[in-house]
Amino acid sequence: MNLEEARKVRWLNNYLHPLGELFDEGYLNRSRLEWAIEKARDPQLREAAKVFLKILSTSPQDKKQTKESSSVKPEEKYFSIGISIEKARATLWPFTPYKGQPMGNLFESKQLSLKDLGYAIESAWADEKVKQAAIALSLVRLEQAVKEPVPSAGLIHIHSGGRSYAERKQTWLTLLEGMILGFLVAFVVFMIVLEIINIRMPHPNARPLTDLTSSPTGIIALVIVLGFMLLIGWLMIFIPNQLTKRLDKEIEEYQRGQEGEERVSDLIIQALDGNWHLFRNVNLPGRNKGDLDFVLVGPPGIWVFEVKNFRGEYRNIGDRWEYKHRKNWKTASANPSRQAFKNALRLANFLKADGLNVFVNPAVVWANPESLSLSSVENPTVAIWPYSRLADELGNIWQKERLSKPERDKIADKLTKLCEEQKK
Repeated sequence: MNLEEARKVRWLNNYLHPLGELFDEGYLNRSRLEWAIEKARDPQLREAAKVFLKILSTSPQDKKQTKESSSVKPEEKYFSIGISIEKARATLWPFTPYKGQPMGNLFESKQLSLKDLGYAIESAWADEKVKQAAIALSLVRLEQAVKEPVPSAGLIHIHSGGRSYAERKQTWLTLLEGMILGFLVAFVVFMIVLEIINIRMPHPNARPLTDLTSSPTGIIALVIVLGFMLLIGWLMIFIPNQLTKRLDKEIEEYQRGQEGEERVSDLIIQALDGNWHLFRNVNLPGRNKGDLDFVLVGPPGIWVFEVKNFRGEYRNIGDRWEYKHRKNWKTASANPSRQAFKNALRLANFLKADGLNVFVNPAVVWANPESLSLSSVENPTVAIWPYSRLADELGNIWQKERLSKPERDKIADKLTKLCEEQKK
């Protein structure tokens, strides 16, 4: 297979772009290509992956990195420190006779020796910040190359389009359940009032009950009437009870979905910093009223997450989802992969209207680790991220900057305005 043919092959089934575009955007890295060569079912995809892996292995950038890594000498190794040199210098020395003085001043005036710094590192009385500062200054004194931590970009920027679809459904179902119960109570009260009126104001042609029971026909008629009344009473209790049970089950499912989204949101907030924008419950214009659970915008690109928190046992093969019913596997009514794919396509088209031609990555985040394992996912058409792996996956997506800051700001502004309009 030549390069031109390989560029036209699509990545997995029904994915957004052919391999050529994904390779140009930097999406196809070495690990993904190696995975495709070993595990992809499509023979054309395996052959195309080999072509691109060969190109990647012989690229000037790859050679440059290999040359640089091989030319690094042991003595040029960098020591990673958990504190910046500036913070280390500003840390106060906790021991006499220099207690309360900045360690940087004591360090420069040679009042702190390597022995003093070593004592601070080993001392049980020194807090963690002092120990980190002592390690950093000791390495500087020994003229070792140090690698300071990357300055934090602050907290992730969070935007919301208002209540989620799950919250709106819970409100509507709770209201419907209240209407059913209210109608039942009103009907029972009406019947009781009507019966009291009949007792106080009997019909002029009404016959005494003793006349009805004096003949076999009357007794049979009375039994039929009583049976019919009991049936009506039973139906009045049974039907509302079944309806409320079903509504309670649906409300519980939507509550589970909301809880799953909250867990995922908390983890994303902990894993990412101020370089990212997180948008929740985004309703795009159009006929499709379903919201986008999460939209992530950052230097590596844009992601749309479809969050699921289903109970039971599920598995994913390609773009097919199945759940286990007793001992058999049945096709699931909901297809998270297709939902994520369609939502990513909708968002891409929405941004394209403003001239923002960007690739949107779809992913399914499975918030219930008990109902889906990694072994239950085979050759997925859309990335499937179990909750237990979410932190690692979020750490792996930052391979290189694909969106410039002006592009990110423009996308973030457009989605922020959309969320603000939704709230109004």
